[in-house]
Amino acid sequence: MTGGGSWEVWDRFIAVNGQNIYHIGNVCGTCSFFFEKLKDNKKSINPKETIDKLNVGLTSIDDNTIEILREIIPNGFYEIALLTISPRIAVVGQTGDYFSKEQVDLWGIDGYDGVPHSPKVNYYRGTDKEIGDDRKIFEFFIPLTSTDNIDQTRVDFYKEEILKGNKPTAISLSILDIKEPVVWPDDDIKPEFTSHWCIAHYILDGHHKIKAASDLNSEITLLSFTATEKGISSTDDINELLKHIDN
Repeated sequence: MTGGGSWEVWDRFIAVNGQNIYHIGNVCGTCSFFFEKLKDNKKSINPKETIDKLNVGLTSIDDNTIEILREIIPNGFYEIALLTISPRIAVVGQTGDYFSKEQVDLWGIDGYDGVPHSPKVNYYRGTDKEIGDDRKIFEFFIPLTSTDNIDQTRVDFYKEEILKGNKPTAISLSILDIKEPVVWPDDDIKPEFTSHWCIAHYILDGHHKIKAASDLNSEITLLSFTATEKGISSTDDINELLKHIDN
């Protein structure tokens, strides 16, 4: 994290091997949600001792698996959940891109840039769910490994696993940002949802699994480590979120 002006902490980043590869927004609760790829990460991050178990898919969380995965999870405090997910590809600037549609509906287009935000990477979307009181969940699955590393043979392998009835498991470092503007584009017309609960799952392992599930319009599982200290949210908010997205 870095500061700005009188703020000790303002911008947030995800780094791999000391290099910032994603800018993941700021600590402002009334600013819009965003993430932006800064540079390619060519090296895959994977916990080799658990690969076979993850390929078939976890059905529960056990202490041994969590202990092994500690090597790829940054130090911190987390809510850990095994989620069933249905990822679908979102291409920047096209139908299905949050930043071109839902974000513009609530925040409008930035007057300085004059165009919707671009995360500079295609990503996947999951649950969009209304949770009352003008609140709505938006779920994102964001690749940390360059798409240049996608191996179609591995994607096909996971497609076969899914078609057998298995739900291979991906792993994510997740951040919940709850964002709500002070004003909206048309002061006379209140948007349907003014509070966007944006849960961003940064995929540490499982890029081929996510793509296979998206291609098949099917489900896989995700072992999510949601950081309780880094998002624009509280532990109570995270627990409420998990009740809505944990299938």
